[in-house]
Amino acid sequence: MRNRDIIYKVISYTFFVLALLMSYVKIANSSISKNDISQKSKLFEPVIRVLLSKGVDSAFIFKIIGDKNTIFHEKYLRINVLNFNSKPDYSAHYNRESTRESAKYLRKYYDIFQKTEDKYLVPKETIASILWVETRFGQNTGNHSVLSVFLSTALSNQAQYLKMNRDNLISEFDGTEQELAALDQKLIQRSNKKTNWAIDELIALYQINKKNPNWIFDLKGSWAGAFGYSQFLPSSYLKWAVDGNNDGKIDLYNIEDAIFSVANYLKTNGWSPLYENQKAAVFHYNNSNDYVKAIFRLSNKLKPKEEIDSLQIEAEAE
Repeated sequence: MRNRDIIYKVISYTFFVLALLMSYVKIANSSISKNDISQKSKLFEPVIRVLLSKGVDSAFIFKIIGDKNTIFHEKYLRINVLNFNSKPDYSAHYNRESTRESAKYLRKYYDIFQKTEDKYLVPKETIASILWVETRFGQNTGNHSVLSVFLSTALSNQAQYLKMNRDNLISEFDGTEQELAALDQKLIQRSNKKTNWAIDELIALYQINKKNPNWIFDLKGSWAGAFGYSQFLPSSYLKWAVDGNNDGKIDLYNIEDAIFSVANYLKTNGWSPLYENQKAAVFHYNNSNDYVKAIFRLSNKLKPKEEIDSLQIEAEAE
């Protein structure tokens, strides 16, 4: 069985290369030169091999590699690997201006928020807070090619990019040899983790494309590959995005779909009347304690005072 699997992988990769060569004629009139596609195929070859081994169709792989919007950029694997070394500041998300804008938006779409709360039992103020912190209700959804983010990040554990990230990491390092060794080990673990993560998200994009052909090629999002008002990853889209307005499609750039999807995400991941479960559900959305505190601080400010229970008051005081 093992030999059969190896033969299948070799055949699949051979077909991919043949498809690549045969397609040169077809792209003569496109904005991508033969040389560009050849270079990109060589660059992303480690990613191609893994995707093929996991059953991703070679035609899909060729299409994403050959797409004119797909590029490699070091910044994606640099920031996705090294962002553990910086602490985000969420304080601006629950100041007076943020509270005022969130309250206005909550009033504007009150009926949708209330309908969602009635269905999922997740407070409308919490949903609104997440949408504000994530994208300011769609004002900042990101302009990075989602495919490029994951194709680039999937190369994180390659030797040259490990070295690049190490050079960046230790450029201002001032510690002992033992601390440096620990940092090197953390970098390797982080790089492997992010490579596997990016591969999984590419597979999710493949699955999305099978259901909704072609729209992923123009999909733009954050440097982490999250998209829409709710900033879902492709895997989150597959698991938790829902059709809130019942128009037959799930569009996270549609406010109703985004509101329902955030509520479904939190409910599915443990939201309940218990405050500890609420914190855990929000932490699952973004595994940062500072993020969790920001969401509850803003949501508490949006609630009528009589609805804020002792646990929520305690959370705001943290």
